[in-house]
Amino acid sequence: MPNEPYTDSRTGIDFVYVSGGEFRMGSEEEDDDAQPVHLVRVSPFWIGKYEVTREQYERFMKETGHAKPAQWTNKLLAGSPSQPVIGVTWDDAAAYCRWAGGRLPTEAEWEFAARGTSPRRYPWGDQEPDPTRAVFHLDVGFGGTKPVGGAKQGASPCGALDMAGNAFEWCSDWYGPRYYAESPRDNPPGPTTGEQRVIRGGAWISLPDACRATARGKYPPGSRSVLVGFRVARTPS
Repeated sequence: MPNEPYTDSRTGIDFVYVSGGEFRMGSEEEDDDAQPVHLVRVSPFWIGKYEVTREQYERFMKETGHAKPAQWTNKLLAGSPSQPVIGVTWDDAAAYCRWAGGRLPTEAEWEFAARGTSPRRYPWGDQEPDPTRAVFHLDVGFGGTKPVGGAKQGASPCGALDMAGNAFEWCSDWYGPRYYAESPRDNPPGPTTGEQRVIRGGAWISLPDACRATARGKYPPGSRSVLVGFRVARTPS
């Protein structure tokens, strides 16, 4: 079947298919920047089942000569090949996605992949996070990311894992605090300019509220945070 999950042989990325559709984006429970709740329609797309791992990013560095991310040698935060790559700027993430034959997901695509058409609070439903569903709420001095896909009960409707916790994820959009009020209905691309880029999904240090599928975050695109990684999206050919 053409829309079944597959593994890209060159990059090692596992992709799951998101059939697209209409959903109510945002939440009245979140801060003002996640309001108003508004109807959005997204076209079908593919998205990485997992966040890009250190092993996958290392292939990219070896082939292109791209610089190492921050904290690359930190054994606690980033020691295992199967941990999500962190310490990457938005440009680093976008460059990897181009190399991998894809792109960063838009914020609307990311939220749709995390929630589907239901108004669920978290990718798996409305139950509060626990270690079977998400890597979250770990101590700064003793915590860090974990190998991707370990929280198997946290799958989203499309089958993506770690969309809550482990690492925040860069989206393609510029951040706009009032963008939802003027967002187009079909495939919103985000503001045309800005000073910060959208991040989504919560991280290993996050409290449950930051792991909600509707929770928005933002970082300067040049930052190299130990909390931020990314996953790849592809437009069907």
